[in-house]
Amino acid sequence: LAAGVDAIWITTAPGIAGALPANKARTLLGQETDAIVFDAHSGLDVNAFAAISGTLRGGGTFYLLTPPLDEWADFPDPDYRRFLPYPYQPEDANGRFLRRFVGLLKSPSFPLFQRGKPSSQYPALADRFPPLKKGGQGGFLQQDAVTAILRSEDPVVLTADRGRGKSAALGMAASQLITEGKRVLLTAPSRATVESVFKHAENTPDFFAPDDLLQTLPQADVLMVDEAAAIPVPLLLKMLEHYPRCVFSTTLHGYEGSGRGFALRFQKQLDIHAPGWQSIRLYQPIRWVENDPLEQFINQTLLLDVDAGLPVGAVREPPLHHRPLNRDDLAQNEPLLRQLFGLLVTAHYQTRPSDLRQMLDAPDISIHILEQADEILAVALLSREGGLDAELTVAIHAGKRRPHGHPIPQTLTFHAGIAEAAQLVCERVMRIAVHPNLQGQGLGSELLGHLVKYAESSGADYIGVSYAMTPELLRFWERAGFVLARVGHRRDTASGSHSAVQIRGLTAAGKALADQPFVQSTKPL
Repeated sequence: LAAGVDAIWITTAPGIAGALPANKARTLLGQETDAIVFDAHSGLDVNAFAAISGTLRGGGTFYLLTPPLDEWADFPDPDYRRFLPYPYQPEDANGRFLRRFVGLLKSPSFPLFQRGKPSSQYPALADRFPPLKKGGQGGFLQQDAVTAILRSEDPVVLTADRGRGKSAALGMAASQLITEGKRVLLTAPSRATVESVFKHAENTPDFFAPDDLLQTLPQADVLMVDEAAAIPVPLLLKMLEHYPRCVFSTTLHGYEGSGRGFALRFQKQLDIHAPGWQSIRLYQPIRWVENDPLEQFINQTLLLDVDAGLPVGAVREPPLHHRPLNRDDLAQNEPLLRQLFGLLVTAHYQTRPSDLRQMLDAPDISIHILEQADEILAVALLSREGGLDAELTVAIHAGKRRPHGHPIPQTLTFHAGIAEAAQLVCERVMRIAVHPNLQGQGLGSELLGHLVKYAESSGADYIGVSYAMTPELLRFWERAGFVLARVGHRRDTASGSHSAVQIRGLTAAGKALADQPFVQSTKPL
């Protein structure tokens, strides 16, 4: 890098002043830089990769340091450790995600420059993607959002893709409201999420975590909810009930969560509970030009721009077809992958790029779909866990070992106190999602029936699920024959719910496990 260039380094390599590991990249949100150096040898943390790209100014350069591209898929990426269960190591992971990533990186639509290659194209690149000029349409749209927040007495929904100045608009509006004598509260899934809001607010609002806000209900004139897509709709409705003047802000296509699913689910509820609500959408990027190639590449590789494709009001009719997917084939079938991940993004309130990588590469995961005429109506992910040896199980039971992964076998062994539970094999339902337009028609139950049959045929002792408990979900799993094995003592900060574990025995040993007198929390739902 040239002397004087403002640059951000993301690496764990020693000796680089100011460098940060990928898991600290979120602390840089809201900053701007001329260059980013992302060291993939330290691990390709795709959430950080997406997030940090938003700090790059138009005309800047993103340097991605990688192993040789033709060898990268076989590289034992340190980032695999986040989702590899015991006893797997990074060299055991399948590089499906990286093979797809490299294939897209080499596509003609993306300007790729490799070490040792001629650099004569660089001037043409600078001419093609000039720095973004200040002002223009982007500034006016951002000011429109600020004005709408200041004037509206009804709820405002502020949506944008990354880099459109959404957080800055919140900060400026909050500051002006406080100047006018209003008390403004700010909530978000985490305080780190709203650092950019505080950066743009001369007068700072009071921050509350979602669960703390709903437990204490402090007085306020305006409530601002940032990254609302990462908070379950029932909690947002509780906030709206107590704070009629709300601003719900979220990223539609981003690393934080699934904004499109939020738009579909929550806005339908707003039509019922607050029909005068106002929608504001920011389109123009603030720090880079429209149709920026880096943004397009990140959206494509991490599937940040996918949506579920079924039309509103679609009605299913037989026949329906269930099948497990081959992940090697899925990674090479871009239309099917986009459709599948689009459904996951739309149907679930929190889906991130790391979920895509885990889905493709983690060992012992199987993907199951319910489809009709090449349209995916429902999808489920299973993770095979447990089957641990007796010595390790004894150590888990005694609280002396906590190997990575295997959440349900471990919680039954340690928290529920069942000495040999981790020796049994579990198929855990990681995710089950039905297209929002088709929910309530029994599709989830139908797919779950196929999952039970698959788990039985694969030799699992039981099938289990862990989720943020609500009365509706508890009834769903109970109707499918799952018994409540454990309820967590703490509420999740974002969802405000207790975690629940439910299981259904399949073999004689699994049924005996399900018949155990589990030690459960007595906290109410």
